[in-house]
Amino acid sequence: MPIEKTIIGLIMMKAKHVAGKYDKATMDPAQSQIDKLLSILQKNKDTEYGRRYGFSEIRSVTDYQRQVPIITYEDIRDYIERVAAGAVNVLTAEPPLMFARTSGTMGSPKYIIVTPTCRSKEHGSVMSIWGYHLLTAYPNLRKGVNVTLVSTAVEGYTSAGIPYGSTSGCIYKNMPAIFRKRYAIPYRVFEITDYQAKYYTVMRIAMEQDAAVISTANPSSILKMCEKGNEFGEEIIRDIRDGSLTHKFPIADDIRDSIEKYLHPNRKRSEFLSNLKSKRSGLLIPADYWPNLTLITCWKGGTVGHYIEKFPQWFNPDGDRNIPIRDWGYLSSEARCSIPLSDDGSAGALAILTNFYEFVDIAQQQANPDRPDKWDYLTADQLKDGGEYYIFITTMGGLYRYDINDIVRVEGYYNNTPKITFVRKGRDMTNMTGEKLSANQVIDATNRAAAETGVTALHFRAEADLDESRYIINVEFAGDIPQDKGRTFLVSFDENLKRINIEYKGKRDSMRLAAPVLFVMRTGWFERCQKTMNKNGSRTFQAKEKVLCPERTPLAEIEPELNQAIEMTQVEL
Repeated sequence: MPIEKTIIGLIMMKAKHVAGKYDKATMDPAQSQIDKLLSILQKNKDTEYGRRYGFSEIRSVTDYQRQVPIITYEDIRDYIERVAAGAVNVLTAEPPLMFARTSGTMGSPKYIIVTPTCRSKEHGSVMSIWGYHLLTAYPNLRKGVNVTLVSTAVEGYTSAGIPYGSTSGCIYKNMPAIFRKRYAIPYRVFEITDYQAKYYTVMRIAMEQDAAVISTANPSSILKMCEKGNEFGEEIIRDIRDGSLTHKFPIADDIRDSIEKYLHPNRKRSEFLSNLKSKRSGLLIPADYWPNLTLITCWKGGTVGHYIEKFPQWFNPDGDRNIPIRDWGYLSSEARCSIPLSDDGSAGALAILTNFYEFVDIAQQQANPDRPDKWDYLTADQLKDGGEYYIFITTMGGLYRYDINDIVRVEGYYNNTPKITFVRKGRDMTNMTGEKLSANQVIDATNRAAAETGVTALHFRAEADLDESRYIINVEFAGDIPQDKGRTFLVSFDENLKRINIEYKGKRDSMRLAAPVLFVMRTGWFERCQKTMNKNGSRTFQAKEKVLCPERTPLAEIEPELNQAIEMTQVEL
């Protein structure tokens, strides 16, 4: 028996064992969660934080909630900065292996501790369970080529020399060689700093492969892959034919040298792609060049889920091929919290063996937004199907009763354990005049307006114009649109918001909220925004697009990107 098959078989056996243990735990989530909490506290009882809050004395969830406060990142920033500077036994008994860096609400980045246990047992177990169910449903994926996008493993080092970056990138970079050959994109590609160059190189390599699965967190990254593969089709076909990597884009010499080792002339594939392009009247799409694509894995819900609606134009243009999509699960730099076990929807079973969770009903939080002492904290076994909750996490990475500012919804159960899906950021709302507008409502209204108007809104962002008490909706459309079509879109957007949000309708009808304005953005606006975000520390493939902002972008910043501003006519008002 080939050694590769033997190793994969052993890994699947181990994954089956882990999945079986998880299945058993989901039958009694209350006990499983108590056991997990006490395990975390026992391991970290002698840390500075553990001694301060008496971890060693805690015997129940009630004890924990009485002795340990709800925190945000700002409450523990000083602790983490000391850890980053080399202090030990502060928040975790284990020293940090690395930090996961993510954007912070206060402007400064957040650094999340990743310990060896976090990576190997917590993260690894969730991925084993997710992967086991995935490969059980799609056994052929074991042999197929995987096009996966990740962020850079190491983006820098703290003053104590501890690396920070992307945990997914770190795992990708260090995966065993036996698995690495199943992944189309060499890790060094993700170290390319230029936005265009990175996407070009990804597609130059990926389009030479017969991909079986595409995997990345954000579905907008998948759409961007498709767009770049088509946009640079001629250059890619030429590079594949010659076994080269164009010098049209800036790529560091050492990275280029590393990548070019994988490239060889492939005239047969080049001709194949060229023929496909001719048959589609110049269009290159993955439905044609990846005929054996079996699965896509990415986020399907929350504020990025609307991108899924644009997948058919690239993966099913003729209506005869339905590629299943499996959600990555509710995850962040702070923790992996759910495990989707099927392709249905975006909900995943709560990862009850990984972290300890508390929940607060959204209505109760909104009634007393600044009084966490007034909230009732529920455990996993106390949630109601269909309920929406703020979630608070306790992890092996030194987060104790951490307010991640996320809202999740319960969508059924796996055994007795709730399945949750991410809804939106908790404070991801605007409220100029009592309209309480949410990001999801903006997404819904924009998509409905686009469908009703017959246009494609590639990217959009609504901004609260506090001075004029109105909303500005910035939209990058697919191609130019005439002013009358833009005005029709704007009216439809406004009417749909009224239908979706009765408070918005009340404020608009009473003229307490002025009519919205449409800013038609120049082609490439979103891509240029992404480049700026990348320069400021956000990651190319995992940055979450912000679709609702509590204040407008200064006119001086937006004007260079503005194609035209459209307001409603007096009749439409």
